[in-house]
Amino acid sequence: LGDNGTGKTTFINCLLGKEDCQGKIAFGPTVKWGYLPQIIHFDHPERTLYDTMLYEKNCTPQVARDRLGAFLFQGEDVFKQVGNLSGGEQSRLRLCMLMDEKINLLILDEPTNHLDIQSREWIEEAVEEYEGNLLFVSHDRYFIDRFASRIWLLENGQITDFRGTYQEFQAARARAAAGQAASD
Repeated sequence: LGDNGTGKTTFINCLLGKEDCQGKIAFGPTVKWGYLPQIIHFDHPERTLYDTMLYEKNCTPQVARDRLGAFLFQGEDVFKQVGNLSGGEQSRLRLCMLMDEKINLLILDEPTNHLDIQSREWIEEAVEEYEGNLLFVSHDRYFIDRFASRIWLLENGQITDFRGTYQEFQAARARAAAGQAASD
């Protein structure tokens, strides 16, 4: 968590090796991460969903249809061009591709930003079913409350680590503020 401009996305980019950062970051040998960025980009937006799965995931036609179906792309939907998908549909497709890689660390940057209610609900259900570790940046308090079990607050160039839910974090901050006010 943190205000805009505090470095949340920069932190994720450092983790993923997309930015040079001070220090060294190393994942354990069994960590297989997947990243769902805030803004989804596909190298070939002219391809259909079906072709994207075939070429980028190197899978059989049946596996492509099965995976797409599991992520609610059915019937003629699989022949839509990727570039014509809504933001929520693009997130679903990218998540479909990530989950096919058997990842155990899913990194999300503002996963519910710019999504309609149906797409938000779908993302939440997909995250609920995900069995690995989750690291996410979000301003969506409902999403945070539902999925966070540990909070990292980026503030004034520092990370405050809080082990607990978002509600527990909020209560602890309120108690700290009340204690500070009482001592002033």
